[in-house]
Amino acid sequence: MLREAWRVKGRDLETGARLKQSSSVVGSTRSRLLILYSLPIPTLLLASLLIGGYSINLQDAVSAIVGGGRPEAALIVHSIRLPRALAALFGGACLGVSGAILQALFRNPLADSYILGVSAGSSLFLALSMLLGVTLGAWSPTNPYALYLASFSGALLVTALMTSLSGVVRSTTTILIAGLMISYIAYSLTSILQTLVEIEKLRAFTYWIMGSFAGARWSILTPGLPAIAISLSSTLLLAKPLNALLLGEDYARSMGMNLKRTRMMIVAAASLPVAIVTALAGAVGFIGLCAPYLARQLSRTSNHFTIIPASALLGSTLTLAADLLSRLALRPIEIPITGVTALFGAPLVIYLLLRGRGVQL
Repeated sequence: MLREAWRVKGRDLETGARLKQSSSVVGSTRSRLLILYSLPIPTLLLASLLIGGYSINLQDAVSAIVGGGRPEAALIVHSIRLPRALAALFGGACLGVSGAILQALFRNPLADSYILGVSAGSSLFLALSMLLGVTLGAWSPTNPYALYLASFSGALLVTALMTSLSGVVRSTTTILIAGLMISYIAYSLTSILQTLVEIEKLRAFTYWIMGSFAGARWSILTPGLPAIAISLSSTLLLAKPLNALLLGEDYARSMGMNLKRTRMMIVAAASLPVAIVTALAGAVGFIGLCAPYLARQLSRTSNHFTIIPASALLGSTLTLAADLLSRLALRPIEIPITGVTALFGAPLVIYLLLRGRGVQL
């Protein structure tokens, strides 16, 4: 059985020592680390613009971005590949940040929106909106704001449920199984909904729910940009509370922290990024697991002032790379992006389970 070292007081003391030690990872050192993590991103973005079923050279891509070049190349770059690349860039950052927050909240390196059922809950509420026309306001079901609102509602509900469960159940294995069961229930209900709609709606929805940034367009990306900016910037405000929670609830209380209010803020901050990505590309798995893990391993720190931006950059890198692989692996056939991310995410889950104690936060 997986040892519950995350709950042991000795681990809290060890984590505290690591946080104090990580205070040296500030200023220029942190900046150098973040610059290092961002280096692959421009290359991956450029590759996303050039690679596809229609070959585009560098000159045409640059001309298309600035408003010139061959008409067919400009159309493909500006209308299809550029919004897709930006969606993968921002979506990966959102998943990385959400994973870092969830892992700190649950004090568990296996916490991820995909594993805990958050993505499944978000997908279910999106299915209600897209397939049955259920909305939470006056917007039409296809309105981008209605999609984002439905997605956020589902993600928030499941995250709050799992947070409440973690306060009662101390077993990591039990929490993971509960998350998987929530995923099964949500996806089962989503499958039932698919049998109730006409074939036109079903075709578009099935392609979306498989998980792909291929359908990302300006019409859905642009309305989400303010939410993306709020989501990514607000998480840095939670770095200090997250650091305090790693040292235990008693320490957090001694620092004057209102635990109930703080947990509510963390739940909302973890749910919004997942909702954004689910609305853009469907359920994308394992980025939120791998990015924070790599951030801790490479940065050698548990300080969330470093971990959060590092997870965002590494999440963007992993997602852009996975999106490219999904296009190239079986070219010209495109495979779901989760089919790619699962190839390195699932072995990491197995490794952490067999290791028995996970990553020291």
